[in-house]
Amino acid sequence: MSNIRTIFLTIVICAIALAGGTASALYALNNFEGFNHLTIGQWQASPLYGSADADPYARAQRSRAALLPLGAAEGQRFVLRYDTDGAKLDPRCDYSLQGQVPPSRFWTLHASDLTDHPLLSKQGLPQALHSQMIWYRDDSSLLISVSSDAQSGNWLAINATRPYQLIMTLYDTALGSSVGFENPQMPELKRIACKGAVR
Repeated sequence: MSNIRTIFLTIVICAIALAGGTASALYALNNFEGFNHLTIGQWQASPLYGSADADPYARAQRSRAALLPLGAAEGQRFVLRYDTDGAKLDPRCDYSLQGQVPPSRFWTLHASDLTDHPLLSKQGLPQALHSQMIWYRDDSSLLISVSSDAQSGNWLAINATRPYQLIMTLYDTALGSSVGFENPQMPELKRIACKGAVR
């Protein structure tokens, strides 16, 4: 009888350890932002993300999302998960992305879930933008509406039910290199209004 009890307790302990280890690994992949980050305002990038020197979490995240990362000389991928108030991006809210983009040959902007899978909008809606398709203000800064509802001007359509993130990729830029820029700036994301969002 005591042997059966010992075996049963061993199985229970192993099951708890396995479940706990799996849960902690998933939490780290979904929430841990890695090491060696470059932070500009609300945006974060990992200059080593596409290199062999990337930390284990970055390698696991890009493998799970089936990402083909850029090399250090090709560009820099920036991620934004919080607005200027420090709140997570809520699909029930309308946002305004405004400001200057660091010098680069080309840039793209899209939304994804927190596991890096792109959010797909209805056909015909602008689910991704790039530097050659938007209107700029007189000072060369950008102004983009980020919302699930149609907006005038530059609009990035959001189709999500949970918190999401914005990905801005700068191609052929010196950011993150040994050259870099002094006091680089990235556009800020400000919350404009929310529809029934609980804060």
